[in-house]
Amino acid sequence: MDGTAILNDRANRKVIQSADVLLVNPNREVAEFWRENLLDFGMTKVRLASGIVDALEMARRDPPLGVVIALPVLADAFALLGALSQDEGGELREVPILLIANQPNRAALLTATQAGFDAVLTEPVSPRQIYRRVGSMIQRTRLTARMRSLAS
Repeated sequence: MDGTAILNDRANRKVIQSADVLLVNPNREVAEFWRENLLDFGMTKVRLASGIVDALEMARRDPPLGVVIALPVLADAFALLGALSQDEGGELREVPILLIANQPNRAALLTATQAGFDAVLTEPVSPRQIYRRVGSMIQRTRLTARMRSLAS
């Protein structure tokens, strides 16, 4: 196998074998585009929510393995992060959350990571970037859970 074939093989490999992701984006056309591509890349389930209320209801009913928040108002994204991280049942507190920010200024990104987002991408963003970032967040969460269970 030559170098190009090896790189293509690595690029096409699935980052994760299975994942249930909640994608929060009020732009239905963009959300559907991302959803279809994420499913093509190997995610097993991508649910769509258009806003904070929908996202919380869906997450509480059936907790996802990861959440992608792409809300146009950054304050709304922070509100959803707060609601998920303070979930009364506790099931949503450990779910990794990716913020896709449409305001790529340095201060907003720094504030987002300090506030508790597991990762931040800035628009424009491709579905492959979302897939890889969410995949690595889910893998990290699974590894952390395994390490905790081994330690106890």
